[in-house]
Amino acid sequence: MKKAIAVLLLALVALPVMASGSQEEAGGPETVKLSVWTREGGINHWRADLAVEAAEELNAQLKAEGSEISVEVEAYLDEGDWGNYKKKFSLAADAGEAPAIICSGHEDIPVWSRAGYIVPMGDSVQSVKALAPQFDDVIDSLWNASTWQNKVWGVPQDTEARPMYFSTTNLKKLGWDDARIAALPADMAEGRFTLDDLIATAKEAVNKGVVEPGYGYWHRPRKGGDFVQFYKAFGGDLYDAGQDKLIVDRDALVKFYDFQRRSVTEGVTPGKYIGTEWKIWHDVVSTNKALFWNGGTWMWADWAKNYAPGGEDTLWANVGFGYEPSGIRGEKGITLSHPLVYLVASEDASGNKHQDLATRLIALMSTTERNTRHAVESGHLGILKSQNDFDAYKDSKFLADVTYLLDNNFYQPNHVMYGLWFDAFWEGMVSAEQGDKTPEKAADDAIKVMKVEIEDQLIVR
Repeated sequence: MKKAIAVLLLALVALPVMASGSQEEAGGPETVKLSVWTREGGINHWRADLAVEAAEELNAQLKAEGSEISVEVEAYLDEGDWGNYKKKFSLAADAGEAPAIICSGHEDIPVWSRAGYIVPMGDSVQSVKALAPQFDDVIDSLWNASTWQNKVWGVPQDTEARPMYFSTTNLKKLGWDDARIAALPADMAEGRFTLDDLIATAKEAVNKGVVEPGYGYWHRPRKGGDFVQFYKAFGGDLYDAGQDKLIVDRDALVKFYDFQRRSVTEGVTPGKYIGTEWKIWHDVVSTNKALFWNGGTWMWADWAKNYAPGGEDTLWANVGFGYEPSGIRGEKGITLSHPLVYLVASEDASGNKHQDLATRLIALMSTTERNTRHAVESGHLGILKSQNDFDAYKDSKFLADVTYLLDNNFYQPNHVMYGLWFDAFWEGMVSAEQGDKTPEKAADDAIKVMKVEIEDQLIVR
């Protein structure tokens, strides 16, 4: 990592020195300091490193334009959890000491825009596309995740899919032949292999000793948006865009909670599983100890580098993947995509008066070559149409093989109350999976909480 990159500890006492601003001598050149905050280092370090590299190109452009302005970038990586990262940004913005640019999830747009922390990139997708060739190159559907109240608030940084992975080796031990295994992704996609089939197959693997009890299906062990895929898989809706209201579907919620509970009672998921350490989870799923597990595309690169003996070759020898199966036979499989976006902070939040330069910096961070570097190393999917024909992207076998999942993906809604909706959804799921409540009781209680906290912004079906 370049010397200019620092690990962002983000202690509140340090926030004032991280704020963006400029220094100018009377009648002389002006140095504009642009601070960029991102989260997660390791395989995701390019989210920050590219800012420093892009600043060099931006300064060359400014010089060629005859400008006396130069840009100095300070890029920080926060290795903490998402909750604290976002809280620290809010505190910094309230103090007027936020970074000029922050990389975060698109779901933060409604809350941060209403608080005045960020500024819109444009009044329409077309107006943003006109700002830079890189923005015109962004995959059109990704702009949906950055749009709220008819304005575009951010530029996609990366995206991903969240496949259902499976052990091809363990399926063979179960008696599946090569043709049946090869057909599984298509069966998941077309609704011929459902979530009920997943539990039945995992239970068979446990009963026949192919995998240990509780190792037939490992879902994400901690709180995260992945779980809404399964609510959707049973026919649940999240959002009515026309009314700008959230939706909860009781029937789908009960069926999803029942699926989570059955995974435990059928012996394919451990009884006290939620809260399992990520390191343990990654080790189990990447070393052929489980039959099915769902996770992100970005995890493939992590497994290859840090967990699977033999690296990516071992993964290809033992692991397959496809859409998350539907809970309804004949319905297509789906996947959640969760684009991260670069957001530009307002002057009040950051002290930065040069939102135009922040936007230009983001554009240069988003070139085909630079975004591909991040995508290939981190296992995320590219954001640009041009990457499909870019050799370095095409040469990544995993990215080339998994990108089709974006053909049937969805996003979590940009709604100011969605965090409250998800908290109730999650707590209900935990109580059902662990057997503290029946799926019906857990669903009814979750809906009660949603009604109280979200009130007239919720549609109950």
